[in-house]
Amino acid sequence: MGKEAGADNPQMTEQAPWHTMSIEETVSKLGLPEDLAKTGLSVDEAASRLAKYGPNQMTEKEKVTIWQRIWHEINNVLVYVLMTVAVVSLIKAVTTPENDTTNQQFTASFQVALIVSVITLNTWIGIYQEGNAEKAADALKNMLSSEARVLRGGKEVMVP
Repeated sequence: MGKEAGADNPQMTEQAPWHTMSIEETVSKLGLPEDLAKTGLSVDEAASRLAKYGPNQMTEKEKVTIWQRIWHEINNVLVYVLMTVAVVSLIKAVTTPENDTTNQQFTASFQVALIVSVITLNTWIGIYQEGNAEKAADALKNMLSSEARVLRGGKEVMVP
């Protein structure tokens, strides 16, 4: 889940995980002043760390394409069973003689059409619901505060 502590900085590869360290150990490892909790970083130090380490933000999840969504919906054992039945019915419809009086050709063709429409409808509904859920999650994410209160040179300020 995420990058390891030393993945970007070779100097930090031989250390305990950050979450197991005390505040004092963490401040020491990062080479920060001991009065950091009272004064915070200077504006220049914050800018240099931003340039060195990048912004403190979560990485965005890769967007799913429509083809991936369709595959996700049809990659299902029950859909495979329905497709197999549709193929068998299609073979039956094609191989049945046209002069058959029991309408087996029509029945088999109707089964194929019905099965394909059910698979299509199920896929469409699944993609639609997934899209709505993704929009709702994005709306919730946009409602979250995108600013943090920090100490810069002893003063409390809001930063993005």
